[in-house]
Amino acid sequence: MENQELDLYFKRIEAEKPEENTGKLELLKRLHQLHPKNITFENIETFTGETPSLQINAVFNKLVQLKRGGYCYEQNLLFKDVLESLGFTVKMHLARVFWGSKDGTGTARSHMMLTTDIDGMTYLVDVGFGSMTLTSPIVLKTDTEQETPNELFRLVNTEDFYTLEVMKNEWLPIYKFSREEVEFSDLQMANWYIATGPESIFNKFLMVTRVDEEARYALFNSTFNIRWNDGRKESSEIKDMDQLVFTLKTYFNLHHLSDELLEKIYGKLREVQTHFSVTQ
Repeated sequence: MENQELDLYFKRIEAEKPEENTGKLELLKRLHQLHPKNITFENIETFTGETPSLQINAVFNKLVQLKRGGYCYEQNLLFKDVLESLGFTVKMHLARVFWGSKDGTGTARSHMMLTTDIDGMTYLVDVGFGSMTLTSPIVLKTDTEQETPNELFRLVNTEDFYTLEVMKNEWLPIYKFSREEVEFSDLQMANWYIATGPESIFNKFLMVTRVDEEARYALFNSTFNIRWNDGRKESSEIKDMDQLVFTLKTYFNLHHLSDELLEKIYGKLREVQTHFSVTQ
């Protein structure tokens, strides 16, 4: 990534350009919090029948220059490129998702995340998990409660795998992974299935999320939730086009969606609602 592109990225996430004497861990923590605050997680492409490109130029153009969001492959590929440009050594991994499933069985290794080493310590780095995106790197150390600006997390070691868990009245599993590195071709295969697979939730449901210092914001199809850090929850239903546009712009910073794309999103939402009501 060229210096000009780095400057555009820092502007995109509303971060000051780091000083030369800024420590790596301090810098990583700052970027890890600001990235998901300013670059929304969203699967609009897959929901409307498209397959997102994972080529880094296309990812940069979409997430930075066009001020869109993206899902795990796009988010973490961009973050990897940024970190490597700043002198970090970054490895890519795939995780098996538990979050949202009854017991986590039968799920493919479909979620991309990263690790990096700083001063002899390995950190889990993940700015693209959607409703439970980390807002801080996590030390790859098991059975240790780790605070982030939002929730409390921990890693549990089972055989050769790490399981990431979050405290929500009780410890809930998010995903499990090994330290095996993956190649870009692995991501391309996973991305293709996530976007086109007949059983993939990413082409059946609209998922848009963002997190800041106060709350997590999540739009799942037509249901919009705000979960405040103090435990409060607000919920509402999107009932018309104007409400959809207002929600996407106000809570998810998606100000640059074309009218054509907004129509496609709303049209697909109505299809989903019709299908759901018929099958009930």
